[in-house]
Amino acid sequence: MAEPNTYCVVLARRDDITREDFLRIWLGEHRRLIGDLPGLQSAQLLPVAEPADGGPDGVGLLYFGTGTRMSTALASPAAVILREHTVTFAKSAEATRLLLIAGR
Repeated sequence: MAEPNTYCVVLARRDDITREDFLRIWLGEHRRLIGDLPGLQSAQLLPVAEPADGGPDGVGLLYFGTGTRMSTALASPAAVILREHTVTFAKSAEATRLLLIAGR
C-alpha cells in the first residue's frame, strides 16, 4: 500500500470570528504561511459553500508527493507557526485532520 502524502484538515471558525473574517484570514495570511512549508507541492483551501451552525467552514488539502516530505513538513518550524496561527481564527483543537494517499 502507498504511504500517505496529503494532509487534509477540516476547519470551523472560532465563535468570536465572523465567516467573512475567517475566510479573509484563512485564504490570505494563512495561505501565505502555508507556502513556507518545506516540500509542499501544492495546496487547496476549499471554503464550504453553506456551512451549518458550528459545522466546518473549510477544507484544506496540502500535497507533498511523498510521505517523507509530508512528515518533514509537519515537523518543521513553519508547521509550528501555522498551528499557532490557526488557533487565532479557527477551532483548531476540534479540527478533523486526515492523512490521505493521493495518486498525484
